[in-house]
Amino acid sequence: MTTIVANTFETIGLAGIANWFKNLANELQRRRNIKDTIKQLSALSNHELNDIGIARGDIWHIAHTSFPKGNTVANVNRNLRGWV
Repeated sequence: MTTIVANTFETIGLAGIANWFKNLANELQRRRNIKDTIKQLSALSNHELNDIGIARGDIWHIAHTSFPKGNTVANVNRNLRGWV
């Protein structure tokens, strides 16, 4: 049992575990942002939504496209750090 756990830990590594938690935190923040956007837009009247060019049926789509899923931070080439 200890060997399996040790081998799994070496395969995944600390960086992998830290990356998983970072991705989880980013996804939870993304979902909170989507929920808040839907809540705020839903609180507007039809007249106010019409003024900004949004139909009530578009709220879900707008909220989800405003916060796309995936890596929001650009990958950086560590060899160029400090040069670019």
